[in-house]
Amino acid sequence: MYLRSYLNSQSIMAIINDIVHSDFIEAMRDGTLEDDKFKYYLVQDHVYLKYYKEAGSRIQNTSADEVIRKLYTDIGSDEPQFHRDMLLKFNVDGDSIKDTDMNYTTYSYINHLIRWSRDSDINGMLAMFPCQWSYGYIAEAVAGPEEKFKFWFDFYRSAPYRSITDRYLAILGEQELDEYQEQIIKFGLEYELNYWIACYI
Repeated sequence: MYLRSYLNSQSIMAIINDIVHSDFIEAMRDGTLEDDKFKYYLVQDHVYLKYYKEAGSRIQNTSADEVIRKLYTDIGSDEPQFHRDMLLKFNVDGDSIKDTDMNYTTYSYINHLIRWSRDSDINGMLAMFPCQWSYGYIAEAVAGPEEKFKFWFDFYRSAPYRSITDRYLAILGEQELDEYQEQIIKFGLEYELNYWIACYI
């Protein structure tokens, strides 16, 4: 099955629907999410992004495909600054965040990224894609978020963010997935779902 078709499959849509309607996302939409829960999310995201960038750098440095290398030259150039702005907005000291602050889901998700980025550029991209795709999907699916967290939805539905997703799909969209590659995508989305669940507890 090709990636574009797999993303629209019943099993994948069931996971993405659970993400969109998770307690964390719905509380962000309603503006009722407690600051402490959002700060906890920021801590997990801070650790995650360090290894997300490591996985991307590995793909960039080993891929023979110039289009893939260019994508990973550009990827992350906006989000890290956006992340730093969120840390500042919610008074979280990013310099004090350590790997030991990560929870089990973040730890497992990071190892998933690193494992597949070491395997091949395509499999590494497939491991990274669920984060990129699901964040944009969430932002587009949630209409009229309250002002408190509107900045988050606005960033992930922005044209620059969508352009990165489009570039992923231009490379991967016609990729015919084997069973392992379907599992990489599915596990990635399940990590995303568990990530939101763990950040709300």
